[in-house]
Amino acid sequence: MPFWRKDTPEEARQKEAQAKAIAALESGDIPPIARERLEHERKHGSGFFTSDLSCREFLLMKEAGFQTLGQVMGTSFYRVRFGGTVNWNFNRATKEFSDLTAVQIKSRRAAIDRMKVEAKLLGASGVVGVRIMQRGHSWSGGLTEFTAIGTAIKIPDWPAEEPFTSTLNGQEFWQLYRAGFEPRAVVFGVCSYYILTDQATRAILYTWLGGNNRTNQEVIQYTQGFYRARELASSRLLTAMQNVDADGVIGVDFDPDFEVIEYEVNNREQHDLLCNFVIMGTAVRKRKTEVEPRAPLMCLNLATRQFGKLGSTADWDYDTIMAPDTRIGGSDDDED
Repeated sequence: MPFWRKDTPEEARQKEAQAKAIAALESGDIPPIARERLEHERKHGSGFFTSDLSCREFLLMKEAGFQTLGQVMGTSFYRVRFGGTVNWNFNRATKEFSDLTAVQIKSRRAAIDRMKVEAKLLGASGVVGVRIMQRGHSWSGGLTEFTAIGTAIKIPDWPAEEPFTSTLNGQEFWQLYRAGFEPRAVVFGVCSYYILTDQATRAILYTWLGGNNRTNQEVIQYTQGFYRARELASSRLLTAMQNVDADGVIGVDFDPDFEVIEYEVNNREQHDLLCNFVIMGTAVRKRKTEVEPRAPLMCLNLATRQFGKLGSTADWDYDTIMAPDTRIGGSDDDED
């Protein structure tokens, strides 16, 4: 665009809105347009909502007296790659890269915090069914998208505090709550650990070095690095659990990812490993007030063709109960 051309009023408004959105994101907030939509929705008390709960989960939420408010989301795009963290002339050794670990934690935390902002604007007690999606994009090397998404719910008489987050789906949350526990937060531990392929390891892996590479054997260097990464990530998960005053973590899942680091020494290609270890779960604690017991629901298990209470199977046989003389409409021999 020529430098002498002035922006149209619409272009000026778009640039102003973009500048405000960037400023909000840099401060840890959500874009103004998202905030305005959620505040308007809460103010007018719309009876409509969106959620990723299944039909059964939604009905269980309603049966427990929980109100489904809507689907909430938080996202962050980060450049997360080994080459953007260290100098290629660094002293190579098997060790953790603290800077890379820190950005892995910061990127996930930003997505979760922005999701919590949306939940708070809806007046939610917390968010259930939280998923954190991590995706790379081919159009930019090292660019990673972290998106946290879940369903905001409101629980009667819930303490006025920061909304909780939970990876449990609707049915699991319902069972946990009825058992007298409450979720505190989605917690995770992360470690980015560099594993140097030393000379002994290269002798095992590569035929050009000869030696004992023809023998089936454990690659000790890689095993040790994997264990160390796991222990560091686990210790951070434990710290995160303690920080939210929880008794334990349930639904723990771990996701180790390996990246091959290629470089040259004396005109010979070398390969090391970078292990990005992520452990995530839901921190929970015993509720301070006991839950009033409720009568179990009656359901029909179509898989076993038996009637029974929720979570159990009765002795009643489907074929006996639905015999021809007891079926609705009479037997097959009855005439119209």
